[in-house]
Amino acid sequence: MMKQTAFLLKSLVLTAMMGCSLAGNAQRYEIDHGRVIYSEDVVMQVDVQTFVDLGCGYAKDRYNVYLDGRVLENVDPATFRLKERSAWRPRGREEQGEAAGAQRGYFKTRFNVYYGEKKLDAIASSFVELGGGYAKDSFNVYYRGNKVEGAIASSFKYTGNGYGEDSFDAYYRGKKLK
Repeated sequence: MMKQTAFLLKSLVLTAMMGCSLAGNAQRYEIDHGRVIYSEDVVMQVDVQTFVDLGCGYAKDRYNVYLDGRVLENVDPATFRLKERSAWRPRGREEQGEAAGAQRGYFKTRFNVYYGEKKLDAIASSFVELGGGYAKDSFNVYYRGNKVEGAIASSFKYTGNGYGEDSFDAYYRGKKLK
């Protein structure tokens, strides 16, 4: 009986750890003696009373949003939301060379849109994710946080397997096909 309980406990801990690991980050925030610590470093500018660990490297308090222990500039903590955990995905082979921040995908606040830590020149009120790394606002199309040159946002759609199209052209991984 004791062996089964120990095995079950180890399985649960391993499963919990893998959840964030698959999403690209197994680090956690800790509060110790009125300080917030991330990966053995003290996080500065934190309001400990309102601090919340959102998981997978993200956290927020009433003043800031944090990613991997660093303040994300110009991000409104009152409107910041993460996708549901079921929408997080493990890194694919083609993505493993990319920066860890790029793995986090799109997120938006009331007025701004981000891809990882990179602030995009996008309109948050009309911004939508299309899938496969593609997104658009009223005027521009983006692939993994970069503008897709020449793409027409009003007619652009993601068609699957890295492909997208607008009224006149087809695109593969954000590049116009000839």
